[in-house]
Order: sequence, then C-alpha cells, then structure tokens
Amino acid sequence: MTKRLVSFGAILAIFALPLAVHAQPTGGAAGAGESTGTATRALAGAPEGAGGAVLSADQSAKIHEYVMKEKRPSIKVMEKVAVGAILPPSIELYPLPADLGVKSDYRYSLVNEHTVLVEAKTHKVTQIIN
Repeated sequence: MTKRLVSFGAILAIFALPLAVHAQPTGGAAGAGESTGTATRALAGAPEGAGGAVLSADQSAKIHEYVMKEKRPSIKVMEKVAVGAILPPSIELYPLPADLGVKSDYRYSLVNEHTVLVEAKTHKVTQIIN
C-alpha cells in the first residue's frame, strides 16, 4: 500500500511540474513588449542580430537633446510605432550630426510624440528613444 501511495505521488508530481513552471512570472511587472519606464526601449546603432547594438545612455541623451533643439514637427500615424515597424515613406527622416556617434545610415523622426531612430534605406524603426 505504501509503495502504491509513493508511486502515485511521484506520478502526480511529474504531471504537476510543467504546470508549476508555466505559472511562474516571466520578467517582472511589465509584460512582453510593454514599457518598463526606461528612456531607451529598443535596439539601434551598428547592425547586430535583428535590430542593432544598443545605444549608450550618453548617446540617447545627446540625441534627445539634439532633437529637442531642432524642434521638428511630430507626425501622427495610426499604426503602432514599434521596433521593427516600417514607417510610411511619406514620413520625413532627418539626419543626425556625426558628433553624436550614430552611423550615417540612420536617421531620426518624431512620430506620435516619440523620437525614433530609423534605417534610412528601409524606413525600419530600430530604436524608440523617448
């Protein structure tokens, strides 16, 4: 009888383990794709993997400061602007000065009140700076 009880407990534990694993939180309070409050939320810079290398906090701050000085208009689009999204060709992209340390094949634009770093040739969003 004891042997059956132990066997039943072991089988129950084996079946319950996957359920317990899937019930664990994955990455804190913010869900996948949600903002965690950081100014730099995506990838950009030099090509690396799917999106590029992360801009340093210093580069992001300098770009944000530069964009605020330029006072370009923000363009409103209905689509969600996210890393990997392709901006419509009608959105004007602006060059960044070389002293900011961003490769010359990237441009920026203000879309839905956010500064976005974009690949100039493809209009693909590589980073949302603020």
